[in-house]
Amino acid sequence: MSMNLHDPRWILVAWAVVAVASALRFWRLTGPFRSKLKAQQRLESLDPDQVRASLERSWLKSDTRNHR
Repeated sequence: MSMNLHDPRWILVAWAVVAVASALRFWRLTGPFRSKLKAQQRLESLDPDQVRASLERSWLKSDTRNHR
């Protein structure tokens, strides 16, 4: 199967490239949201004491970073 330059199937190839590029761009843009969602689900699966301890550790880390 050889396609010459004026074959209408080239339009399908071009649209496939655009679709793949758009899907990759969407995946990259939604990455931070997905990671926050996973972290939130992970915290919800823990008991409240573990959640509190985890939050306190992260607050202490951010507090020491901000005071340098």
